[in-house]
Amino acid sequence: MKSLYQLKNISFNYGIDFSLVDVCVDIEKSNIIAIVGPNGSGKTSLLNILSFLKFPHAGTLFYKEVELSSNNFDQFRKTVGYVQQSPYLLRGTVFKNIELGLKLKKVDKDIRVKKVAEVMQLLGINKLSNRDARTLSGGEAQKVAIGQVLVLDPDVLILDEPFTHLDKDSIDELEQIVLKLKEELDKTIILTTHNQYQAQWLGDDVYSVINGKVFEYQMINLFSGGIDFKRNAFNTGKQLIIIPEDINHAEHIAIDPKQIVISRDKLDSSMQNSFQGKITGMAEDNGRIKISIASDEEFQAIVTHKALEELSLSIGAEIWISFKSSSILVF
Repeated sequence: MKSLYQLKNISFNYGIDFSLVDVCVDIEKSNIIAIVGPNGSGKTSLLNILSFLKFPHAGTLFYKEVELSSNNFDQFRKTVGYVQQSPYLLRGTVFKNIELGLKLKKVDKDIRVKKVAEVMQLLGINKLSNRDARTLSGGEAQKVAIGQVLVLDPDVLILDEPFTHLDKDSIDELEQIVLKLKEELDKTIILTTHNQYQAQWLGDDVYSVINGKVFEYQMINLFSGGIDFKRNAFNTGKQLIIIPEDINHAEHIAIDPKQIVISRDKLDSSMQNSFQGKITGMAEDNGRIKISIASDEEFQAIVTHKALEELSLSIGAEIWISFKSSSILVF
């Protein structure tokens, strides 16, 4: 499948305080892309480039196989619907808020009514049609904000922290809407979230943004700390984790959950990291089992159903986890 976006060595510089550095990302059409990372890491800056609000200072950006320049950058902006973290709803009814974009484009009234009705039906907010938009709950307001851009039929929907400040029921509903927009409308959806598990579940691809750098990596086991050079280990403050040799600087590490081996007894192997722990949680994840393990730090591993049965794993079980230093991303 051909990429919808291709970012090749993209950089964006805000000055000495912050920059996106050497970003390489491919985004395929009709996929859900989840972007995770702490506040101030560069997530919103990346969204501004993907929504054609900011032109990168270096690198090459392709969209629909067209190389973008400062001359043609703006023309693609209308193909993207961007819902910001704190969407602003206008005075008036929900219907009028969703209708506004079509009205500004001077779309015929009968067509406007039909399109707004279709969007409200899709989002499950028909009953809110005549409500004052400023009286809505957080979850309701987020759906209306999505409706405002969806009614214009963008190719790409960008959602900046759409689940922030929502209760669990509203989060569950919004997650289902995101999946429906992909499956029923064939939309490409790019969203940011602080929840790494949510990113893994929703996203066809997951990118992590740390200090302006973008990694295509499942950063479930993400730890902060520093290097203990005497032991060639990363010290999280709770656990010493052996890392690859010749690392001179590190503030974070991430361990691929699929590379963590679970055993009932300590393994006699070449894996340099081996810790005893207790299983504290288990959940189904796309046909595999995600296991939470409490050691000095909290780890997550992903195993098959077969491994689960063979090891007779259950919550509360005492186990060992082992992984190679080569399975650790250091940055």
